[in-house]
Amino acid sequence: MIFFETRAVPINTILKNQILGIFLLSVLLGGCGDFFDKTPTDLESKAVLRDISRVQENPDVGNPLPPVYLEEPKRLKVEDGVKLFYFTQFTPVGDLTYSNQDQNLVKKAHGFGGTIRDLGFKVSTHPSTNQLIVHCADDRECDQVLAYLEKTDVPPIQVHIDCLILERFGNITQDWEASLLIENFLGEHIALGAAKFPKPTFPGAALRESRRGDFGLDIGYWINKGVPGHQVRVLVDVLESRGYLKVLMNPTLESVNGKSAQVQIRDNAPIEKIVTERGNLSYSVTDYHWVEDTLRVTPFVYADGSIGLNTHITIGSKSKPEGVAQTPIITERSIDIGENRIEPGKSLIIGGMRKSEKRSVVRGIPFFKDLPIIGILFSSKDFEEKATEIIFVLTPSISSGGVDYKEAADMVRKKFEAPDYELDIDEIVTDPLGTKAHLEVVEKQTGLAEVEMVRLQIQAAEATRQAQAEQLRAEKAILDAKAMQAQAQEAQALVEKAHAQKKAAKAEKLAATKEAQAQQSQIAQTQADIDKAQAEVAVARAAAQKAQAKLKEAEQKVQTYMQEEAKAKEKAREIQQQIDALEKQLPPA
Repeated sequence: MIFFETRAVPINTILKNQILGIFLLSVLLGGCGDFFDKTPTDLESKAVLRDISRVQENPDVGNPLPPVYLEEPKRLKVEDGVKLFYFTQFTPVGDLTYSNQDQNLVKKAHGFGGTIRDLGFKVSTHPSTNQLIVHCADDRECDQVLAYLEKTDVPPIQVHIDCLILERFGNITQDWEASLLIENFLGEHIALGAAKFPKPTFPGAALRESRRGDFGLDIGYWINKGVPGHQVRVLVDVLESRGYLKVLMNPTLESVNGKSAQVQIRDNAPIEKIVTERGNLSYSVTDYHWVEDTLRVTPFVYADGSIGLNTHITIGSKSKPEGVAQTPIITERSIDIGENRIEPGKSLIIGGMRKSEKRSVVRGIPFFKDLPIIGILFSSKDFEEKATEIIFVLTPSISSGGVDYKEAADMVRKKFEAPDYELDIDEIVTDPLGTKAHLEVVEKQTGLAEVEMVRLQIQAAEATRQAQAEQLRAEKAILDAKAMQAQAQEAQALVEKAHAQKKAAKAEKLAATKEAQAQQSQIAQTQADIDKAQAEVAVARAAAQKAQAKLKEAEQKVQTYMQEEAKAKEKAREIQQQIDALEKQLPPA
């Protein structure tokens, strides 16, 4: 029977040993000089890194728009009409539109200005302030322009496009290569491929991949004692490779209806290639090629609620393992979709490709390569099977207009902050008292305090901005009241002027009425005189007609008298002739 004797160790002894160990450790670390000391360079570099890596919130996020942009459209009367000043609310004035006046002109950046110009108005634009100045003939045309702008300057629809891109690739290769060389076998020399040494007699995948010889397992027998004619080499180089690649991309875009949005990532990837020149050794050269991932989408929202996507996607990769050596190669996948229709919130697989390839090549000496077991020494095999699949999935939805800035900043801050971790053995040895961990905790608390201070400053600035905004609103209300009072006074003056003009018009109307009555009386008197003159003319005309009749009757009587006188003269001549005849018949006295 064996007995063990235990003795209680005094607590003082334990404390002395711990104190002695700490003292020795401090002496050991203190003898290292400045190796563990926090030099100014170390402290300054950490301070700079900590300051730069801190995610600071922008204090100007909540700044309001200037009040002038929120006012109603202004009008200014000029000599030849009225000018209308209008700030576009949803559509920039710099949108590209064609001018209907000359179709051969290049696109002009005048947006609404172009369409209003086409309506026949004079328009000038200020793209920096999104302001239109329309020259109208009067207030009625200004009202027409405002009605037109209310129907055209409408909120655009913003579309959120979520794209899922999945690519899978798998590759399996099996390959063996054989080398056979017996220089002295029963007095005979058997050599298959001695001139190709150290290359295999029956190459497999080495014919398509030069780096195949750097891999594989040589199985067989090989002896070379340095005596010419006594080398024996019977080797089979076996290699099997398996590789796969999985790529998952999830780019997202926000774009306004009809506007293109693009995200692009480019890597300048190094590609090593082997160059072999005649008479020289092979050497490697590194080339750099751009590997791009591009997503460009133009959404179109239609009245039936569907969304059309004009899409171009290009996916590049350098990590695809190919062949027996699993050498990374550069690949590119692209897809172009001109037009499609998707309901909001639903996904559309706009493209997919599945491709599977198999190849198997057997090389060897006829008949010998088909022999059981030993046929492997007279042949080689190159087998490869690979498959690839790629899928493009698009999911459009109507955007909510973004997230709160504070939430976005907190998300970035959480992604960037250092994770909590336990101390390693080297940190325990170099920092047994935990001063570094304590310093990190203090720095973290300091950073949180600084963040809180910045947040309080932002809140104070926000309160100041709100007070200033309220003051501006009050001043604006006072100015508006004064302007309304001035407008009321101007309107009162216009009313009084209108009353005066109305009285003057009444007086003018009364005077015109009296003058019209006098003129009417004069016209009536003149008409009576005209009627009297016409009656006298009628009487005179009747008297003239009667006199004319009497004249005709007198003329007829004169003609009758003349005829009777002629007849009397004729009868008197006849009587005279008879008297003369009778006198001739009387005897002379």
